[in-house]
Amino acid sequence: MNRFASIVVLLSLGACGPAPRAPEPGPQESVAVQPPPLAFDQIPLSRADEIGTAEPDPMAQEMALERQAQLGLPMVRGGHWDTLRTTRISIDERSQLYRAAHTDAVRRLAGTRIKLRGYMLPLAADERTRHFLISPYTPVCFFHPPAQPNEVVEVRLRRAITAGYHLVEVTGVLRLANDGEKGLFFVLEDAKGRIVERVG
Repeated sequence: MNRFASIVVLLSLGACGPAPRAPEPGPQESVAVQPPPLAFDQIPLSRADEIGTAEPDPMAQEMALERQAQLGLPMVRGGHWDTLRTTRISIDERSQLYRAAHTDAVRRLAGTRIKLRGYMLPLAADERTRHFLISPYTPVCFFHPPAQPNEVVEVRLRRAITAGYHLVEVTGVLRLANDGEKGLFFVLEDAKGRIVERVG
């Protein structure tokens, strides 16, 4: 397992802290193809009706709490995020790894320099960073990127900026990935970044 995957596994074993404050002013493989996933802000606050059981589902409860915390926080709308969301996600039922099928609109962006605004999710406990994730949603839990797989972009900057849950603007060359182990399908390389607004 590579270093990045190890980090993701270790982070997923932790517990969430308080939400950040909003800013002041071969053989035939079995693949389940799913419809485009809901954007994170469209996930129902309760999955009780879908579960159909009287017993509480801990994962559903955790996601509902994260969604509830998310609703009062800022998010980025529009721009290239709408295009990236058109990537269809599937899961290999045997390996349980995600796969991405990029649409023509997404493929046309590949290799071009694009600009994205999003909220930073640092990958290490450093004061400054050149490598992090961004999504359109303010993170409420360090251990769960607050987005669907087609709403998260890995960013590699030329020069480090201050790490945190900040709203950032990054401009870089979009590369498409399909790495089910990392669960990341977009990378912005050779990027420049700046903090638009500090959060938390």
